Amino acid sequence: MVLGIIGAMTHSEHLILNRYKPLSRAGSGGFGTVQVAWDTRIQRKVAIKCIELSEIDAARAALPGAAAPQVYESGEGAGAPETNDEETLVRFLSHVPGLDEARTAAMLTDANIVAVYDFEIQGTTAYLIMEYVEGLTLTQLLGAYDDQLTLDIVAAVFAAISHALEMAHANQVLHLDIKPDNVLINEKGQVKVTDFGLATLADATGYGTAGGGTIGYMPLEQMRQENLDERCDEWALASVVYWMLVGHNPFFAPDLKRAESAIEDAELVLPSLCWDDLSPEVDEILFCALDPDREQRFDSVDEFAKALMPHLGRVKQGTKDLARLVEDAKNPQTECEEEPQEVYPHIPLRYRITDTQIAVAGRACSAAGSALVGAAAASLITPTAGLLNPLFWVCVVAFLVLGALKGHVGFLASSIFLGAGLIAHGAPALGIVAIVLSGLWWYFVGQMRGCAAQVLLAAPLSGALGLAPVAPLVSGYMLRPVRALVTTAYSVFVMAILASLTTDGANPLYGWNALALVQGAVAPDIQQSFSAFLVSPSFWCGCAGWIGVSGLVSLIRLRPTRAFAFLSVLVGGTVLCLVSATDTLRSSSPAIMQWVSLLVSILLMLVACVLTLEPQYEEEAAEFDKAYWSDEEEFEDD
Repeated sequence: MVLGIIGAMTHSEHLILNRYKPLSRAGSGGFGTVQVAWDTRIQRKVAIKCIELSEIDAARAALPGAAAPQVYESGEGAGAPETNDEETLVRFLSHVPGLDEARTAAMLTDANIVAVYDFEIQGTTAYLIMEYVEGLTLTQLLGAYDDQLTLDIVAAVFAAISHALEMAHANQVLHLDIKPDNVLINEKGQVKVTDFGLATLADATGYGTAGGGTIGYMPLEQMRQENLDERCDEWALASVVYWMLVGHNPFFAPDLKRAESAIEDAELVLPSLCWDDLSPEVDEILFCALDPDREQRFDSVDEFAKALMPHLGRVKQGTKDLARLVEDAKNPQTECEEEPQEVYPHIPLRYRITDTQIAVAGRACSAAGSALVGAAAASLITPTAGLLNPLFWVCVVAFLVLGALKGHVGFLASSIFLGAGLIAHGAPALGIVAIVLSGLWWYFVGQMRGCAAQVLLAAPLSGALGLAPVAPLVSGYMLRPVRALVTTAYSVFVMAILASLTTDGANPLYGWNALALVQGAVAPDIQQSFSAFLVSPSFWCGCAGWIGVSGLVSLIRLRPTRAFAFLSVLVGGTVLCLVSATDTLRSSSPAIMQWVSLLVSILLMLVACVLTLEPQYEEEAAEFDKAYWSDEEEFEDD
């Protein structure tokens, strides 16, 4: 039952692309932002690069040709499909930000390259779904642990980056933005290259063009927008290694003009002077790769790596050391003056519950509620009454299936059947009223709101378990005020009918004896039993309490924050306790079981809140909840 409540509650949860739940913001820049999110289908963390598109790019992506292999050419007759040439379509869409990066990264499958899973556009935002690397960037590592850097660590980082570049170059892909910010290190010490946003495909001659770069890691030919080859990435890699060995980057400058001068007139420190056990041959190798004239550099990254690697440390040991440093960053043991390391987001239990589990739980709740009402109705009709009667189980299974397929259809069918049962058992007036009210509620509320039927069916289901006070809390929590009031009032009517079917005199506001009913203990005069509730001040006091609680909870929930969600349940539960206390004072007999029912019901609702409310990024949930409560937004039953 709790999972059924959770299933309906999740209608108000904010998801990116109806799939990814935001957890934290990982970074931002001119391209947009990167968010860490939880993939609710695959059950894993992902990194999502969110890129805001210009009006032109958004319009281009929205054209029919973006989804089908049709091409729209500029010039006379623009806007009409001219050809079905898929290659032309690719060129036409190539300027949509993020799409080239997705296509380029999709060509590269390697342990040292961050994987790209998907690319989608929604509205004016492009979403690039990537592998999430939980750890540090090389920039963070060098800033926080520069004093713990070893040649083993340098070897591990260099070997990984050079391998990733060799893989890219083998596929005619130039990265063109190798820098410490684009080098990630995970908890196992594994190094991965990311951000192929500037990557380009080399032509048949091995050359490509760049649309940007990062000063300090761009060679002269990239700044001058000349044709580029893999020696461009070689120079950037050498710049990264130089910073690791010497401790600074001498090529930084405020603009391109001074950056060119910094490269041409650089006074480089000999890396071998900075390390006791570093061979002087490293100086010559590194300066060769950093030569301003690319014709003087190594012909490929592979040649550069073969020349430099023998003079660095052990890769395996460096990987272990990197893992240790990342672990230290995640769990700092001592206070330090450096910038605080990233706090990795905790995955709430809610996000480990899959969409499939939620959907199944919601349908199970509807199915069980419909089957219970159907079983009660079958027990009132002689041809279908009795646990040993095959027709009884045919009815139960039929309503079970209807409730599972469509909750509101299962409710309508079972309630009409209940009305028919009342008529057959000698309570025609009550049966007709039940059918009419059921039809009215279904027409104005049940079919209009997907979760409303689940909310209503929670009353007989929880009542059969002795936890009927869950009903007004769920109704107020999940429905808008007017619908919550109407649904709760009708729930009281249904519970009163179900409680009047048996001879044990159960209080309909705390439960009904479903087992006694299906075993044949049917009240001889149902209409008289129902009338006994109508003349009871205790019943009307409890009825007013239920309706008031649902309205109060719904009003508090209008403020869509996590704190107010818990507050609504606590306030509603407190009011129910006050109503129960009033009922206890009027009665001479103790109401221990009623109090147990009430307190357990409140506890179940709080547990459901914990499992459905996300502790981070509450402002995003608030924005989504505003849409949830608006008149325009309606969620249909799946």
